[in-house]
Amino acid sequence: MTAAPDPFVRLAQYIERRIAELALEYAEVCRRATISDETLIKIRKGTKARSSTYRKLERALQWEHDSVAAILAGREPTPVSTPAVEQSEEQAPGPSSETGLSPSEALRHATSAFAQKLGLTVDDLEGVFQAVRRDLAEATSARAAHPLNPPSHGTPDLSVMVLEARLAAGLTLEDVARLTAEAPGAPAGLDVGWLGRLEAASLAPDEFPEYPQLDAVAYALNLDPGRVQEAAGVQFMNVHSVWSDDGQSRAVGVGPVSAEDRQKLQVLMQMYRRAPKK
Repeated sequence: MTAAPDPFVRLAQYIERRIAELALEYAEVCRRATISDETLIKIRKGTKARSSTYRKLERALQWEHDSVAAILAGREPTPVSTPAVEQSEEQAPGPSSETGLSPSEALRHATSAFAQKLGLTVDDLEGVFQAVRRDLAEATSARAAHPLNPPSHGTPDLSVMVLEARLAAGLTLEDVARLTAEAPGAPAGLDVGWLGRLEAASLAPDEFPEYPQLDAVAYALNLDPGRVQEAAGVQFMNVHSVWSDDGQSRAVGVGPVSAEDRQKLQVLMQMYRRAPKK
């Protein structure tokens, strides 16, 4: 008698099968689910993930809500009855001078379209609107308490990355603070006020994040820790990374790297790359 596979291994098999059915690239799955490729790799290997991550995968793979729970329980997933069709930027609803829509009208049309696309109910939308109101109130409060000052170096790379990831995940600052406390090796959750100042790019120099804080933020928002560290380097230390074509070597420079300098660094990394084993 053959033993039943581990539930998470079974889930990994169903995910692989579904990706093949939809003819998706792994990168496209990550984009649709707003998760890192590292997270998807772990799930495909049978590693347990957070419930919020599974909900994102259900939407990306066009499964009904709780399909992952059904698979883990030994049942079958339920495909959505009317699969959502990805809209191009040209098709996506939004403000348009040709239509004469005001920003508020354009927002209403866009919200309605995406709600139908994601299969959201009226109750779901009410919860979303409440969260948006909290986000706007927090942002207004943060700007009033800490006027936005551009970072001393470059653009607010990490601030933008964190804000976009949080909004895409539908999380509040309190949610992120709570999740950072669950990060491996994190002594405690990050302060909500600090997170708000990070998003507003208004951290004081003595508040700049260090590796434990960056790792906690990456964990809470399902971001690639390497990308988070690079974005922090650009924003807070004016340090820019240049990767080799094969992604195996990295050069670090202080200050913006021009196209000419980038090409020179690529040549140097090619010259000093590790020789392949025979």
